[in-house]
Amino acid sequence: MAAPIVFYVPGLYSSTLQKSSGCVPGGEWKMPHSLLRSLVTGNHGHSNLSLPITWTKDDNGVYVQDKDDIYADGCLRAVQSKLLNVLETLHRNGMIELHTIPWDWRRSFDEGEKCVSDKIMAVCQKMASGKRVIIMSHSTGAMLVWPIINKHPELFSAWINAAGCQQLTGNLFLREFSHGWDISYVRCLSKEVYFTFTGLYSYFQLPGEKWGGDGDSDLVDKNGNFVDRNDVDIYAVSTWEKYKLGIYGWKEGNGGCVTPEERQHLSHALAAAKRYREKTFFQGGKQYGTSLLDKDRSEYNNIRIICYGSIALQAHCGYEIDLDTHTMDVRESKCTTSGDGTLYAENWMNVPGDLDVEIVMAQEGSTHVTLVEDEKLHKLMIETFFQSDELAKVSASKLLGL
Repeated sequence: MAAPIVFYVPGLYSSTLQKSSGCVPGGEWKMPHSLLRSLVTGNHGHSNLSLPITWTKDDNGVYVQDKDDIYADGCLRAVQSKLLNVLETLHRNGMIELHTIPWDWRRSFDEGEKCVSDKIMAVCQKMASGKRVIIMSHSTGAMLVWPIINKHPELFSAWINAAGCQQLTGNLFLREFSHGWDISYVRCLSKEVYFTFTGLYSYFQLPGEKWGGDGDSDLVDKNGNFVDRNDVDIYAVSTWEKYKLGIYGWKEGNGGCVTPEERQHLSHALAAAKRYREKTFFQGGKQYGTSLLDKDRSEYNNIRIICYGSIALQAHCGYEIDLDTHTMDVRESKCTTSGDGTLYAENWMNVPGDLDVEIVMAQEGSTHVTLVEDEKLHKLMIETFFQSDELAKVSASKLLGL
């Protein structure tokens, strides 16, 4: 029997980044090594990763962010070494044919999705007719794999969706855009760097898009009342300016002035992110139900979809906003709800199109980041990879010591 073909798409931050002219794999982003270098050279929060804030029209008249000389060259082992060891051991021993798909998480998700889809199609076009593949994704990886699953359900036999954020939304990243990402006194990514990352604007709720978390929205006033989300359009530059979000807070708040070029970049980044959400998860308002599917629902019946995650921790649900003073406090969550520490439960427990899913709870103590290292998940992978081959299951378990 031919070895099953398995694709793995990691989540946000989980692909290493390398300069085209560099000689060290993952030299630009490879935690913890690149973080240490960033710290000792001024604690600048990986300023080397800043993307150009200039944009050029493509052949279709759509503005695309100009490129730099950095690309994704592998999966970051620091946060998923056990998972990668499982996959690579099975591959080395001929039990699976593994294809990992690192992607540049700084750039637009349109580009990330194309990277993922092109790699999968290149492999699938060489397969025998009728053969299906297995896809595994973590976190934001789900946002990139869903489009090809939706377009070509005939290619897939299973999707292991670990802590996948896709259909539902959240405004958690407003904090990073305003303050950066710090761990104690160490600056992992600065607010100036975040400003250039187009992809990270893609999690926000669209006007008219249904809120999936607790309460009525992800904005709460000082009295604890939920604010109508449609009154605050995060995809409008004017909202960032009005509420002093992101660069309008940290630059103008320190006596600076947002330049026309910076404002234009923000406008293009928000537009690109909005296009991706509209195209992928909110097609003409068809947010839920089978209307979001590209094919008849019956064509997805042969895909086993497993959603793996946790509801044991509190996750961000909303920030406090004051509509009178035009301020929003994004330093800490005003309200939280059950989830995996990053995603609220309803986010990872659902996939678009109301497709049937199997819900599997992560090991006790696992978080959004660490659950890919769960032995429970690794056993589930073996059971899924070799679903109808009991001998292979036993052999793989022995090989891996599970």
